[in-house]
Amino acid sequence: MITFLITLAVIVAFATFVTHYNAPAGSSNIIDRDVQRLQADLSAMHGRTTNI
Repeated sequence: MITFLITLAVIVAFATFVTHYNAPAGSSNIIDRDVQRLQADLSAMHGRTTNI
């Protein structure tokens, strides 16, 4: 049981290390216009609801 927990902790630590120090999939120089539009829409909706 101890071996399993140590192995699991090593795997989780390695996965955390890899995801933290690697860039996300795809090119980081490409701007995702759909995400920008979604964020703008959500910000506009939030702005409308806070003024009520």
